[in-house]
Amino acid sequence: MRLNVIPLGTSAGRPTLLRGASALAVVDEAGWVMCDCGEGAQLAAMRAGLTLSRLDAVLITHLHGDHFNGLPGLLGSLGLDGRERPLLVAGPRGIARVLEELGRVGALGLGDMPVNLIELDGDGGAIPESSGGAGLQVVSRPLSHRAPTFGYRVAQTDRPGKIDVAAALARGVPPGPLLGKLKLGESVRLPDGSEVSPEGIVGPIQRGTCVAYTLDTVPCEGAVALGRDVDLLVHEATYEHARAQLARERGHSSGVEAAQVASEAGARRLLLTHFSPSSDVGRVQAEAAEQHEHVLAAEDGEALEIESR
Repeated sequence: MRLNVIPLGTSAGRPTLLRGASALAVVDEAGWVMCDCGEGAQLAAMRAGLTLSRLDAVLITHLHGDHFNGLPGLLGSLGLDGRERPLLVAGPRGIARVLEELGRVGALGLGDMPVNLIELDGDGGAIPESSGGAGLQVVSRPLSHRAPTFGYRVAQTDRPGKIDVAAALARGVPPGPLLGKLKLGESVRLPDGSEVSPEGIVGPIQRGTCVAYTLDTVPCEGAVALGRDVDLLVHEATYEHARAQLARERGHSSGVEAAQVASEAGARRLLLTHFSPSSDVGRVQAEAAEQHEHVLAAEDGEALEIESR
């Protein structure tokens, strides 16, 4: 089971000529979700070959402009396209008031598109109706930043293991519903009264691929919880470690700190993003690589194919 992860904007604070404001796509074969929606995110998505009509959800970490300012334009574009399928939008408390005010003055243009708006508070948790067409499940957790901020864990649903039909038939299981029960991991009783278990017939559960997205934050318990055993942790790395104190004062992390979070969480791979325009990205990555075995620095539009363990 695979997911494609496409950084759509990897700069911190403001866009540059090479890096857009924060946004990232998590793409399943049936649809996709956008994590953050900074200025220019919808254009970056189109350049990456993503179809906006297949977008199932937008997950906003916090209401600083470089993570949010692209959302009104994206919603307006979907409305102009005549979309009628609901779109899930999740974000911290206050996002509803902002969007309602924009709508009141005519700045959204949603048309007939329903928006399922979920405001996050407290400890976060599973986000209802987040699966959409893509079958992706989303969990949120609070992060530690200068404004109320939530990170997200986006995962495919686990699938039953593959069934060896020939082995089942050889054990006397007839074609039909009993094969389906075996595939779901249930033992079945045959007409002669004997019982057949899935062992030796059904393979192990196919674990869904899992990605965590943690921007903006200092190292914190929420980031570790979201990154626990994920296939990819996307973590901000605003500065080189020589400026770790500055990062902490501004509610951010260095690359070293991001790698330490990934190591503590047991994340399989680490993707660094949210680089200050003043940072040396090569140095940020090199420093992080001393703390974690698999570290990459995100580049706008450069997709990664992620597969479950």
